[in-house]
Amino acid sequence: MKTIEQLSIFLENRTGRLGEITQRLADMGVSIRTLELVEAGDFGILRLILPEVQSVKAQLNAQGISAKITPVFAVEIADNVGCFHRVVSALAQEGIDIAYTYTVHNGAQGAFVIKTAGKDITRAIARLEHDGITVLDAV
Repeated sequence: MKTIEQLSIFLENRTGRLGEITQRLADMGVSIRTLELVEAGDFGILRLILPEVQSVKAQLNAQGISAKITPVFAVEIADNVGCFHRVVSALAQEGIDIAYTYTVHNGAQGAFVIKTAGKDITRAIARLEHDGITVLDAV
């Protein structure tokens, strides 16, 4: 299955906290492939796609940092009008809700990273591939 493991880290919403986490990742030699930070009141959720997610999670948890792994998937961004609408429409027709989405671009390729309910992820990927939408193995 073409799922990607995303690491979610829960952060206190205070000056310098993000830098503390990125310093720990740098100290571990971790390269961040994607990053999204969402504010949720007194806390934030830092969503990351990076190599060796299981190991990074274990190391952060051992340091007292709350982190969890979430399966997501990514679809290729085509450079044309309506590309995202096509993805959203296909999932809606299948009765699949999108919990959240964000974009990433690595200079050569762009992608929409999408989180659905775990029970829907396989069906979502199958529907998108059936509709000719490229689901990526990695970002």
